Amino acid sequence: MMTDRIHIAWDNQAKTVVLQTFEIAATTADIFKMARLSAEMLSSVDHTVHLIIVRKARLPIVNARDLNHLSSHVPANQGYVLVVGTAHDKLLIEMGEKSNSRAVQDSLVVNSLQEARQYLIDHLSVVYP
Repeated sequence: MMTDRIHIAWDNQAKTVVLQTFEIAATTADIFKMARLSAEMLSSVDHTVHLIIVRKARLPIVNARDLNHLSSHVPANQGYVLVVGTAHDKLLIEMGEKSNSRAVQDSLVVNSLQEARQYLIDHLSVVYP
């Protein structure tokens, strides 16, 4: 699924990783749409699926209410969430962990898409062709 501001697709043939990309000027509505689309994809398989989130620009501020809304869309089979991001993203994840949000559970901030994929290969036995 693609729009001007968001892209979402399976990242490997085994459908164990979903790649979410937020382009420039993504809105809070785009974040919620991505959560819904991601939940639909994860619900189409019966195994654990990890997420890689790539931001090409700063996303809008997400507050506690938004995190609660996002948490309500997290499927049971969602695995790790790897965010290609910055120290700001680490802070947001820490805030979400304090509120016990499922939206940020098992999240990790990495420096690049390649680092995210390598982490999944090395630590979670994900296979890329």
